[in-house]
Amino acid sequence: MHYVLLATHSAETCPLSNSKTKELLLQVAPEIPRLAEKAGVTLVAGPFVNREHTVVTIVTADRVESVDQLLEETRLSHWNSVRVVPSLTMEEGLEEIQRQTPIF
Repeated sequence: MHYVLLATHSAETCPLSNSKTKELLLQVAPEIPRLAEKAGVTLVAGPFVNREHTVVTIVTADRVESVDQLLEETRLSHWNSVRVVPSLTMEEGLEEIQRQTPIF
């Protein structure tokens, strides 16, 4: 299953303005690929960062608990509010649409 991770933080906790968060991020960021593998998560795209204080990452995992383990071990949720959105590829979504009976 694909999961889109949408992590948002305030300007006050942004690594650009907060020395503690900066230190934590610089420590953990190089470890993210190893921690993902350990949790059974594959990084598909990202993490992408932007000026909106949002981090976007796309991952795959057999279980959402694996994604939660990754969030815990990276400590991303210590300074972000993280939405984990189960997602389908376009092809999978189209297959689902074809199988379903419209209600309208």
